[in-house]
Amino acid sequence: MATLRLLHVGKFYPPEYLGGLESVMVNLNRGLVRAGVEVACAVARVRGLSRTDVQDGVTVHRAASLGVLLSQPIAPGLPALVRRTAADIVHLHHPHPLGDIAALTDRRRPLVITHHSDVVRQRAFRALYGPLVHAALRRARLVAVGSARFLGVSHELRGFEAKTRVIPFGIDDARFRPSAALDARVHELRARWAGEPVVLAVGRLVPYKGLEVLLKAAEGLELRVVLVGEGPEVLRLRALAGPRTTFEGRVSEADLAAYYRMADVLCLPSVTIAEAFGIVLLEGMACGLPLITTALPTGVSDVNRDGVTGLVVPPGDVGALREALIALMADRERREAFGTAARAVYEREYTAALMVERYLTLYREALG
Repeated sequence: MATLRLLHVGKFYPPEYLGGLESVMVNLNRGLVRAGVEVACAVARVRGLSRTDVQDGVTVHRAASLGVLLSQPIAPGLPALVRRTAADIVHLHHPHPLGDIAALTDRRRPLVITHHSDVVRQRAFRALYGPLVHAALRRARLVAVGSARFLGVSHELRGFEAKTRVIPFGIDDARFRPSAALDARVHELRARWAGEPVVLAVGRLVPYKGLEVLLKAAEGLELRVVLVGEGPEVLRLRALAGPRTTFEGRVSEADLAAYYRMADVLCLPSVTIAEAFGIVLLEGMACGLPLITTALPTGVSDVNRDGVTGLVVPPGDVGALREALIALMADRERREAFGTAARAVYEREYTAALMVERYLTLYREALG
């Protein structure tokens, strides 16, 4: 595998944008580079002219973009960029309509797809996208998905189970490990909310994240809700938020580690299967945080084990989430036990090294 040339096709790539899909790509690519694989990415700019740069040994080709519509880049040159970039395997990350077009117009190389999530929210877009995504899935030699639960509920993967392999996502915990600089930043953040227990939520401020439910559940409780992320729901959520809610917006990767380290609980209150896995849960677990999540039939319910690594409540249930917050905030020993178990589950099942090893096996299978 030392001579393998791999081309990842995604929507965006850091430092311009970092979401769950991009986080998976970054963690996978860093490990592949260490394993001796020659890795390139074909992605779009969030907005602006085309450019190429190198990130952690990965050559990142960024196609010119006019902006973003329905979470998708408007980058007409991306398919041509994919076709002219040398590689032995093309690895496409879904959902990505332009990436599907690129894969369907480039049939000379094996295609593997990581299916991160179905398109759930935009019904009209989903109707148009359905035939395209199915054509790309037919074209793929193999498909990877983050959890068996999600494979069981995915509409888009129905009929493709035989070529699908379950490969749990993983992260590298290097940036979350304690250091003098990180400890100083943690101390600084804790000083802002001295004496207040902190419930942290990390992610884009979009409807399926269920942050409205969290804000209602926390109303009147003696705790601080800290939201890290940005998105179209920010004004509506600010209008719902109480005086003990803090909106931190987008923070750097280094600073995000400090937010995890200073928090008492990490909450992911998502309400639909658009939350197919929840990479932020792995980041919290790597920092030894107890979790509160919702009982979604996706990878979220594989990652957080109710009564072991945290608590699980029904999606959209304000009362149940409120009870979970009260229960954990009142019991420090229980929080610490959940956090210790969460760290152990991360080390056993969700490291980047494990993910890289499994994807190398997938690539060998795809090459025949």
